[in-house]
Amino acid sequence: MGFRQGLLRARGQIAFLVALVCSTGIIIYLEVLDAEGRIRDQVTASLATSGENALSPDLKRIAETTVDRARQDFALDPQAAANRAAVLNGTVLGIAQGVGSAAQHRLDAEKVLDLLESEPREQTDALAPALALLAAAIPDYEPRVSALLARE
Repeated sequence: MGFRQGLLRARGQIAFLVALVCSTGIIIYLEVLDAEGRIRDQVTASLATSGENALSPDLKRIAETTVDRARQDFALDPQAAANRAAVLNGTVLGIAQGVGSAAQHRLDAEKVLDLLESEPREQTDALAPALALLAAAIPDYEPRVSALLARE
């Protein structure tokens, strides 16, 4: 049996090894992307709370209460523009000032953006300032916000 015939007989094992190497590379790449997002959230929160702009303990407690109230109001009436704007502003406040869980804030913003993407443009117009603030404070959301605000 020659080299060529050996390769032909081992083609299943070769394909498996190539697939294993490719999938491992993809998994490592996705883990790095996720880690970068978490690190960015931590750095943003750390910078916001470590300087002169840090919230006082009383204001931080009020911010936590306000963000929680916005989340509860949105859960009760997700169609109200005021509740949607409050959740978007709460996301910015929470991530920028390290109030609550950054992952929860991102999940809340995703819910609002998903709703807006499935609705007509008129629903988005009332939330334009909150959307612009979200995109300015958290650049990850800029493409989605720009697409929402650019719709006809």
